[in-house]
Amino acid sequence: MSRFLYILILIGGAAFYLLFADTLSFVLLISLIILPVILLVELIISSAFLKCSVKTGRVTAFRGEPCEAAFCISNNSVFPLPNTKLRIKTVCYPSGETSFSTVNIPLPALRTETVTVTLGSEHCCRAEITVESVKIYDLLRIFSARRFKRKMKCTAYIIPKLKENYAEEARELLSRFGTEMSEDSETVRERGNGAPGDVCGFREFLPGDRLSLMHYKLSARFDKDIVKILNVSGETRFLLTADLTSEDNDKRDNALERLMSVAYYLALQNAEVYAAVPSHIDQFSHSSEGLEVLTGENGFSAVRIKDGSDYFAAARLFCGESFPAAEGIRGFINHDLSCER
Repeated sequence: MSRFLYILILIGGAAFYLLFADTLSFVLLISLIILPVILLVELIISSAFLKCSVKTGRVTAFRGEPCEAAFCISNNSVFPLPNTKLRIKTVCYPSGETSFSTVNIPLPALRTETVTVTLGSEHCCRAEITVESVKIYDLLRIFSARRFKRKMKCTAYIIPKLKENYAEEARELLSRFGTEMSEDSETVRERGNGAPGDVCGFREFLPGDRLSLMHYKLSARFDKDIVKILNVSGETRFLLTADLTSEDNDKRDNALERLMSVAYYLALQNAEVYAAVPSHIDQFSHSSEGLEVLTGENGFSAVRIKDGSDYFAAARLFCGESFPAAEGIRGFINHDLSCER
């Protein structure tokens, strides 16, 4: 539109000169001819001195809290850039939902501005935010230039919050699989001897226990339901898994929230706990996240969660992926957290 208007003005200036061949009309016509050349030179110089960078290449936020990606744009020339346009592409995984937005920002001479992209954090996801290009214009928007095509990227992770109500579920798991009751005492103590499948202890019945594990003699003696504890391995290790393939974002969020919370609270009570993850997630480089990884069977691996930093690292791996629950893996106490409590 600006170019069209300028061409009309230029034609008008030429017509004015032809009708009134005097000094004023000549100066006006020459000015109109020279002006775009001056603007083009200014644009080329400004483009050469334009600098852009990502303020933070990776940002992490809890679900429900604001998540912001920041990009810095510096105009190091002496010419102002009142019309600067950023085209931003955002892809959210695992859904693959893609959105585009345009940000217009004036850049004064010798000034650095920060452009902030706010990501809605209603659901857990991994968002790849890319500045597809920075387009600058001259003062009259006659000429334009594109810079930094797809060179600025930021990854935003929306991870689940820890929910304290899952701490009780973690304690139930420890009570069910990590402690034992001897036949001649009501005291609870730790054991780790015996071959897999051997009866290594007893404890009080909990919802979900198999009736075939009921010890009727001890139940009658203590006047409460007592079940046998079968030795799983020489060293008890928990492997938690959840189905994250649901297309219902709320259901997927709840499954991921439960998986991460139970794993964290188990680790908090000094349990050795792993979370199952498909092997193809290796593309995100477990080592760079500092996670301990075990290679499992059936195409699954397991990442260990020991503390808060592992919680964040594992959550970043899981939040942008969609995968089914792992099948049972030998050497672990396998516990599926997909179903609703």
